[in-house]
Amino acid sequence: MITYRLMQAIDLPVVTSMEKAIYPKDAWSSAQFKEELAGVPKNRLYVVALNNESEIVGYAGVFSPAQGIDADIHTLTVAPEQRRKGIGRAMLEQLITWARQREAPAIFLEVREGNDEASPLYESAGFEAISRRDDYYASGVHAVVMKKDLL
Repeated sequence: MITYRLMQAIDLPVVTSMEKAIYPKDAWSSAQFKEELAGVPKNRLYVVALNNESEIVGYAGVFSPAQGIDADIHTLTVAPEQRRKGIGRAMLEQLITWARQREAPAIFLEVREGNDEASPLYESAGFEAISRRDDYYASGVHAVVMKKDLL
């Protein structure tokens, strides 16, 4: 069974390690995660997914600068061996719910172009591709910007 809770500073070594393993060329640093957590609960929500052994198997975060302002999903990551089990969808729903509670008119995200695992999840949740950011992740590695209207 998977459980979810708010990300805490004590989670950062595990989250940062997962980040480096999954995104070796453009992983967030521990300092970047610390900076994000500093905004919780004022204008950010970060959650982790835990397996039966209380090991972190996923994490996700969203930002909205103020009530009534669009939200932006900063990260949504599931350990490769835990994918296709509904973990990503459950975390995505938590981020969307939080954005709705903040009365965000829309929620945005970037997904790596050609990410055939994540893109269908986002599309099934009502996100639509609206633009492309060239070289967003690295030279030659582009992002598709997706949007979901919430109001």
